[in-house]
Amino acid sequence: MSDPRRVNPRQALTQRDGVARTETLRRLGASRHVLRSSVQRGDVIAVRRGWVALPDADPMLLAAARRGVFLTCVTLASRKGVWVLGDSQPHVAAPARSGHVKVSRGTVHWNEPVFPRDPDSREDSLENALILIAGCQPYESALATWESAMRQNLIAPASSSGLRFRPLLDVCSRMRGSSPIPVPRASSRCG
Repeated sequence: MSDPRRVNPRQALTQRDGVARTETLRRLGASRHVLRSSVQRGDVIAVRRGWVALPDADPMLLAAARRGVFLTCVTLASRKGVWVLGDSQPHVAAPARSGHVKVSRGTVHWNEPVFPRDPDSREDSLENALILIAGCQPYESALATWESAMRQNLIAPASSSGLRFRPLLDVCSRMRGSSPIPVPRASSRCG
């Protein structure tokens, strides 16, 4: 563990997309006193119990930390540069047993993730987001989003074997290499 007097909370937060759990910063060597002083000076803001952020942190990550949720589904895919059918409302994930989450707009996905979520991040994994997209979005849109992620090599078919969305993944695999991103006509939804 590093010397607590030498840990700069701003630098540590910068390395974590501007938002982090205080427990993580303490594990890195920031003392409670250093964190409290940083908040009092305005170098760091208290987001909610156990979370701090840089004042200029990404507003979406800040909102997710305030609400105790993860950015996921089409919101996360779009942030990662994956093609999604336009949806301006945020999609977030909340743990299945979290009680309640207060959001003013958007979609809350209450679920147990297939892939464990990083408790130090406010962004879900792309794999979990794609699984949610398969159940949330129309089949054609979900297919195009999965295909976009595969074309960019952001996911590999082998890493997704055994998922209940195997048919969608199989269609994407067969369509790889075709151009532009296909959106076939189909009336069914995955889920």
